[in-house]
Amino acid sequence: MGGVISRRHFLTAAAAAGCSAGYTATTPGERLVPVPNAPENGSPLRVWRPGELELHFIYTGCGESMFYRFPDGTAMVNDTGDYFRPHELQFIPRLPSAARLGGEWVTRYIQRVAPGLDTLDYMMLSHWHNDHSGAPLLRTVAARDGRRVCGLALVGENFKVKRFYDHQFPNHGQYGTDDTPGREMMEAFVAAKKREYGLEQEAFRPGARDQIRLQHDAEGRYAKTFSVRNICANGVCWTGKGEEAFDYAGAYVKATGKQKITQNALSMGFRIDYGPFSFFTGGDVSVDLAGPEGKPVDYEGLVGKMVGPVTVCKANHHSTKDAMRASFCREVKAAAYVINVWCPRHICDCNMSDGMASRALYPGGRMVFPTFIPEEPPRIYAGKDWWRDVAPGGHVVVRVAPGGTSWKVHVLESADESMKVLGTWASV
Repeated sequence: MGGVISRRHFLTAAAAAGCSAGYTATTPGERLVPVPNAPENGSPLRVWRPGELELHFIYTGCGESMFYRFPDGTAMVNDTGDYFRPHELQFIPRLPSAARLGGEWVTRYIQRVAPGLDTLDYMMLSHWHNDHSGAPLLRTVAARDGRRVCGLALVGENFKVKRFYDHQFPNHGQYGTDDTPGREMMEAFVAAKKREYGLEQEAFRPGARDQIRLQHDAEGRYAKTFSVRNICANGVCWTGKGEEAFDYAGAYVKATGKQKITQNALSMGFRIDYGPFSFFTGGDVSVDLAGPEGKPVDYEGLVGKMVGPVTVCKANHHSTKDAMRASFCREVKAAAYVINVWCPRHICDCNMSDGMASRALYPGGRMVFPTFIPEEPPRIYAGKDWWRDVAPGGHVVVRVAPGGTSWKVHVLESADESMKVLGTWASV
């Protein structure tokens, strides 16, 4: 299903110009080019090496799932969905098969790319939606204590989790929207692991730059080159000044009198910097909230201003039509975007031609890496100029060299567990 590398998709890069209130344009003006004869191609992905930053975007067909390995070995899982849409399975297969839950496939993937890893230093949950947290609505498995788990909680049953962050703690359910099944499952998971081995939990603080830290760098080898900045959570976003943040969700409730806000707008987001390399992930950030004066605010665009230019960006809300708008892409200016696909509508013209692929927003080429290409988009969009920017589908791995001075993107086979590299792109 991952497919072989097509003859298209082979130019590109991104310029990183401009600035935001929080970050100036430090991303190098690199090009990302295909490497048809890369030694990695055709072989299983080699394991992480100390000093490297790895970002894994894992395709399962039932949600968004990511695994990160920091330069010192710190390990993080960021979301794992288990969401079933039976009427769309003919378009979006669950891979390698439907025999296992998404949380099971993600666990097995991590065990392959990080053999011997038994502890996750961080488990992050961007928001409560089933395609990010999982929810015990259809299929689950039993934990040792009888709890029914899937998705992120299922991954957590297979590792010791040292610290857990979600976007709302300690105000779970504050805005009361479509969050109960996944929230209850994750709350039960956290409570069980606190009793079992002392899992730690604390509020995620937008603006903080010291909350997510390297856990295995006692000598401080990477202290000057690596950092994580919390950007947003629960509708609260960093202002770009110190650790100051503003509650845009609270302003929206006050201005409109509406107590319910979609979980997407409440998503957690953070930026990773490693030398000149940078990355942003923001769950399903989208929609509008309100500013200090109660006036409507393009919240996704505002988040983009605080993120500033980055090298690689995970697409907000799977690149659906309400996200990855021009106001956001103009600010982040990424050289590569990654789309976690589980629906035929996750590759569409509206946010490609006017957003991620638009040279009118910022100059230079760029690549878009979807974890899967459904049958429909190539048939509809093959004649579009932006289709040249779309890479073949598969697991996506961003591997950053020590010091962040160069980076590669590998697309891996997702139809089986071979971890075979189907194609490689490299910064030059």
